[in-house]
Amino acid sequence: MASAHVGSLARYFAGDSIAVHHLWSGTESWRADLRAAVAPAVARQLEWDERSAAGGVFDLGVSGWLALRCFAFYAERSDLELPDTVPPLLELDAAYRAAADAKFPRSLYGQILACRVWLPGDFPATLRVPLPDGATAEVGSTAVLADQLRWLNQRTFGADAEAVAAWAQLPAEAGGGLLDAARVGFAGLSAAVSLAQRERLPVVVREV
Repeated sequence: MASAHVGSLARYFAGDSIAVHHLWSGTESWRADLRAAVAPAVARQLEWDERSAAGGVFDLGVSGWLALRCFAFYAERSDLELPDTVPPLLELDAAYRAAADAKFPRSLYGQILACRVWLPGDFPATLRVPLPDGATAEVGSTAVLADQLRWLNQRTFGADAEAVAAWAQLPAEAGGGLLDAARVGFAGLSAAVSLAQRERLPVVVREV
């Protein structure tokens, strides 16, 4: 099961409105350290309101997040046959694993494939950094994620906004049909990044 969370990092890691007050200084310090470690052009973009109450949670289904990444990977590989069903684990696919080890070079969908955190901004290179909770993750930008989702839709689904919104009702079960599950993941992540860009807030995908 996965979901896309839009909001301040303090709210994401706190999980409730009471604990969030205790995390503001920590997430602000984390952002300051990150800005000091990246190029100035990127650092200037890493601005958002850690005290913002805006945001939301978008369901990606049981296997929508995994299916979306699988679909995006195979969309660029005409030499490989797209699986009919959602695989149990992407890393079991040798071609996917090799591309992941190389951080998906030259992929049009690198930030869909490699990242699970996207921060406000527009920078094409991803950043592998420790998050405020200590876990390491590949971090991208919301503007590039939005672009890559749009390109994926243009080159594959060709769906309008109304059709995409309806995809949230499709099945996305483990081991189920890959295309429907990928559509669920696409719809949820697209809605999340749209809100994130309007509110200038991060997006984090959580898997449980």
